[in-house]
Amino acid sequence: MRRWLLLATLTLVGRASPAQLPQAEAAFERGDHRAARAGYEAVLRQDSSNVRALYRLAVLDSWEGHLERSLARFVRLRRQEPHDLDIMVAHARVLAWAGDNRASERLHDSVLAREPRRRDALAGKARAVAWAGDLHRAEQLWREALAAHPDDPEILTGLAQTLFWQGRSDLAESYATRARQLAPGDRAARDVLGLVRAALRPELATASAYADDSDRNAFFAQDGWFTGSLGRDTRATLHGTWRRATDPARRGASFGADGHVITALGRGAVLRAGAGVRRLEPDGGVSRTLVTGQLGLGIRPAPFASLGLVYSRTAFDETAVLIERGYTLDGVDLSFDVASRGGVALSGGGGAAWLSEGNRRLSGVIALTTRVRRGLELGAFARLMGFREPNPGRGYFAPDRFSLLEARAAYDWRRERWGVRADGGVGVQQVGAGAPGQTEWHAGLALTRRWGANNELSLGGSYTNSAANRTGTASAAGFRYWTAGLRLRQGL
Repeated sequence: MRRWLLLATLTLVGRASPAQLPQAEAAFERGDHRAARAGYEAVLRQDSSNVRALYRLAVLDSWEGHLERSLARFVRLRRQEPHDLDIMVAHARVLAWAGDNRASERLHDSVLAREPRRRDALAGKARAVAWAGDLHRAEQLWREALAAHPDDPEILTGLAQTLFWQGRSDLAESYATRARQLAPGDRAARDVLGLVRAALRPELATASAYADDSDRNAFFAQDGWFTGSLGRDTRATLHGTWRRATDPARRGASFGADGHVITALGRGAVLRAGAGVRRLEPDGGVSRTLVTGQLGLGIRPAPFASLGLVYSRTAFDETAVLIERGYTLDGVDLSFDVASRGGVALSGGGGAAWLSEGNRRLSGVIALTTRVRRGLELGAFARLMGFREPNPGRGYFAPDRFSLLEARAAYDWRRERWGVRADGGVGVQQVGAGAPGQTEWHAGLALTRRWGANNELSLGGSYTNSAANRTGTASAAGFRYWTAGLRLRQGL
């Protein structure tokens, strides 16, 4: 009797997999990924070599951001089905998502060696080359793919995105528009077209900010910007600003206007140049008019990497006493930013600044963040700054050395057009060479409402004890600084 029961059980188990696979496939097709995953995993428990279930789970893993697990499943699949072109293309796509663009390109080449006109392999190879940073070669590959498939929305969208990364927004718009016409429901085509048009259309922005600190240095600032195109690959921005600052002994205002242009130089390089004027009017003091300006070069060697070098001349008017003294600040800054598709980002920079009253400041920052789950980022931040003439008693915070090392966390929640971002950090700061370390912390919160491609309203604030926000020269012990701001961006 036991023997017959055992045989019956094994028979039922053996039939479970064929019955569950169609149900999992149906769930996958209707977009119920949770039910599909449960079904495919049940199939694999009965038949660990089921190719279809393993393939679908690898795809689901990649869509949900579990790239290492997805790649491990594809390695198993390739051992079982080494010549399946669909599996090879899907594997190559995930390799690119994981940042291994060279391996992705080689695998796409293996597919194209057997099917030279295969559409998804042509597109995948071009995309991997673009993500690796060779935008000129990627454009050539997209155009070759377009010659073979002139009405393919994916290829048109990929070419538009590559042209946009090159700074050729006008040309990118024509290809993105064509992709949108061919595939009105395609999300990628819609997103790229929206991004390109947002970069081309005129835009208005305003920002209001208020800040105060425990030293009773407060200010209110109002800024406005208008941005528009001056022809192909050139954008211009006009900026107006007004600031009112107070402290226990004095008041002052500063206002002015400036403008700058940004033009694409080709191969991911852009030039930025601008000039303006700033009027400083302290209550009861001597008014001054200052000339400001900026000149910079930005290079994007890859879609996820950038490098910038900027010279700027600005008014040093953060507080009422600085408005009264009329200092200017000339600075040269170098910055970089590198982000992987796996969620790791590294950014930083350094520079030097010279005050018109003779002092000099050197500074450097570096930050590393990683995405640990959807919306949550953890990281570290470090800053080092120092003046040649420390604490000169001239109305601003000027230590011979200021250092900060901070652990940071940020959570970004989005639901349709609403967003909330909370961030905070805890670390240690040292104010002055040889001074003891102090605990440092900060916290911030922002609420955002978006509509359209580039319309946004944002309300935010922050609170910190970081001495980096000080403007006086007294001890940093017990220092607090808080700020609140409202920003509106409206595309026309």
